[in-house]
Amino acid sequence: MRLFTFLITLAMATGVLVLPAQARAADASDASKVTATFAPENLGVLTPGQDLTLDGVISNATASGMPAGIATVYLNRTAVSSRTDLAAWLSAEADPGDRLGTQVLQVDIPEIPAGRTYNTQLTVPASALNLGSAWGARTVAVRIASGDSELEVTHTSVVWNPGGDVPKTRLAVATPLTIPAGTDGLIPADQLANYTSTGGLLSRELSEAIDTDAAIAVDPRIIASIRILGDTVPASAKSWLEQLGAATNDTFALSYADSDLAGASQAGAMRTLDPSFVIDPKLFPDATVAPTPTSDDSTPTPTPTPTGPPQQTVPDAAALMKFDYTIPTVAWPADDTVVPADLTGFASNGYTTTILSSSNLSFGDLGYTPTAAAKVGDQSVLVSDAALSSLVRTATEASTDIEWKSAMAGLSATLAVVGRERPTDSRILLATLDRTSPGAQFSLSRTLQAVFGLGWAAPAALTDLTTQTSQVGATVTAKPEPAARVAQVKGLLDSEASVGGFSSILADPTVLTAERRQSLLALLSNSWSVDDAWGAAVQKYLTKSTKILGSVTIAAGGSLFVPADRINLPVTVNNDLAWPISVVVTARSPNGILNVVTNSVNLTVEADSQAKGYIPVKSLANGKVAVRTSLASPTNVPIGQETRLNVEVQAQWESAFTGTVAVIVILVFGLGIWRNIAKRRKRRAAAAATPDDAESPTP
Repeated sequence: MRLFTFLITLAMATGVLVLPAQARAADASDASKVTATFAPENLGVLTPGQDLTLDGVISNATASGMPAGIATVYLNRTAVSSRTDLAAWLSAEADPGDRLGTQVLQVDIPEIPAGRTYNTQLTVPASALNLGSAWGARTVAVRIASGDSELEVTHTSVVWNPGGDVPKTRLAVATPLTIPAGTDGLIPADQLANYTSTGGLLSRELSEAIDTDAAIAVDPRIIASIRILGDTVPASAKSWLEQLGAATNDTFALSYADSDLAGASQAGAMRTLDPSFVIDPKLFPDATVAPTPTSDDSTPTPTPTPTGPPQQTVPDAAALMKFDYTIPTVAWPADDTVVPADLTGFASNGYTTTILSSSNLSFGDLGYTPTAAAKVGDQSVLVSDAALSSLVRTATEASTDIEWKSAMAGLSATLAVVGRERPTDSRILLATLDRTSPGAQFSLSRTLQAVFGLGWAAPAALTDLTTQTSQVGATVTAKPEPAARVAQVKGLLDSEASVGGFSSILADPTVLTAERRQSLLALLSNSWSVDDAWGAAVQKYLTKSTKILGSVTIAAGGSLFVPADRINLPVTVNNDLAWPISVVVTARSPNGILNVVTNSVNLTVEADSQAKGYIPVKSLANGKVAVRTSLASPTNVPIGQETRLNVEVQAQWESAFTGTVAVIVILVFGLGIWRNIAKRRKRRAAAAATPDDAESPTP
């Protein structure tokens, strides 16, 4: 019983367990769900006397068992002379009816249960190869058949190397150092600690690339996020940045957050979108704030000559992103997104070199693969070979060994075909890695080591291309971004620009603009290009910007009664922002009933509060008028919506009231005077009616 159990377990482990005879056969309609991958050992390199060994995986994704069948190996003994032919052969869409070549092996394949995979290894003896003396790539096919049904044909390749010198193609590789899609313009400290910890995303990316022959394209957002934390930066992030600084690789900067350069250009951005930052000096306790230049022409106070160590200052935006890149000003737009006008825009913004996919360019009727340094008009470009890049990306992101071997076989064969095109012409090609899945390049160092171990490939530095004077002429094959995406990007740009103008009401506009610009760049990151949540994230950004723009308003004034010919018209301004604002309050009368004596007044409103501005007006006639009130920043940027204040003017009420008061005053005073006069007359009359006292008689 133990022996029986052992044999069953061994059979299952080696993938040769056969289902019982009554297992249901796979339907012909399910044949497309049977897939197979075969790849040669030894990177597909064959030398005299060496067997051709093919590792294979057959997957049965059907709901029923796949009956036992046959695997047949075919070999085309003629060297591949065209990259187009090789690419078509290796393509997943290759026609199974293509000429497969000569049958060199046939073996039985056992029944495969539903939902299971079968691992196998096919060995073609060296004596059956007969590849002759011509060095180069050969095509290989493996056909899987069950009964009369062909279930799958998989294509791969090998390189026959009979010995002797072979031409070498030099290959430069560029890999990005980025983070996954998000809306944060700066990486939060806790996330930085996670990314840069042992096994974290940024640690993995750097460890795969550091001190290899790959050039590292760095997202400046990572560097800024570390430096802006000052003394509170996580220790792992600080150590990570030191490692990057000590790397021997060529380096260059991506756009901030690896933002979509072509999308911004096609949406109308006239300049590169650079970030700004709100820097907390408290995070730099040992530093001083850099002096602010004077705005007048007075002679500045001389700075004392330091007697001790150089004084550290709180960093500005440039200092936060500063890094000693070996290659300056390289633009790297996403693959197949560029139109000719974009290159002009990149150059006007200071980029001296642009990396473009070969599928975004045309070399005319050139019959071979040119070096990667090219010229489009008077603009220098580096051409990322689309086919090589695809193979390198597949290899570096392979999740299984068979995927890696399959990609490496294609990469080896492609470089061999390039070498055969012009054996005496030493060229440098460029392959670039993907930026839509940060951290997915788990096998970068392994892949580069394997490629440059081939006898027909050699490493090249990216600086070898940027300094190359021999450049082939090319033209851009316009591949604009989808109109819907460009429209969304334009909406983002317009929204951010509106907040930029609005922020002029603040003493320090960056408290608003820094976050909006950073978030905008994060939303334009190329890592969003394959994320369906981008549309929702865009809408969230626009909603927040709209809320900001509506945070400063004129309060609804209702109606106002003006009984006098002169009055100060009150205008109440609400400020829902967390910072004080300075605005200019303006009032305009649409007709001659009311004359605005002073059209505008300056007003300061504290944070989260309201204040009133008073506009002096003069009534010219009686009637109703809708006074138009509006706000602007000190730099004359309109703020919010114009508001109307309904005013009823009845200036005669003041005259009538004054007259009435005057009459009352006259009457009061007149009555008082009359009463006084009357009293005096009465006293005199009484005095006149009283007789004089007679003399008393003498007794």
